[in-house]
Amino acid sequence: MSLFDWLTGGKQSDNEVPPTPRGRAPFKIAYEFSPLRLKAHKDSKVKIIISITNTSGAKQLTSVDLELPKGNKTGLDVGSSQKHHEARLGEIGAGESKRFSVTIHGSPMTKKGEIPIKITAYAHYLNYKKVLEQTSKSAKLRVI
Repeated sequence: MSLFDWLTGGKQSDNEVPPTPRGRAPFKIAYEFSPLRLKAHKDSKVKIIISITNTSGAKQLTSVDLELPKGNKTGLDVGSSQKHHEARLGEIGAGESKRFSVTIHGSPMTKKGEIPIKITAYAHYLNYKKVLEQTSKSAKLRVI
């Protein structure tokens, strides 16, 4: 490939390797609810089961944050005051996945609708204080 072929759209030779794609997420986040919905105006609870898969090519020290919005009457404890949960999963090898669950509690003041939940997976460097990369996903919990 000559010097100005990249400007004119010239072809690459067969022995050149194309650059790796950037912006690829280091984790794949999947979730499910058990039972599927939370009951409104009752003391009820639902489990969110989160599965994290390492899609990078290396072993990652991993933690996951789960955040509920303020203002609704749901929480991660019976009193509905705790809105944040951090799970430290340890090292996850390339291509491996780990699952964990968190219980979300409703109260007699929980109203019908959808509750957005933010799930963020972090890849750390050496310890949990330094973050290399992160992947986020939002989930919606239905309250009926």
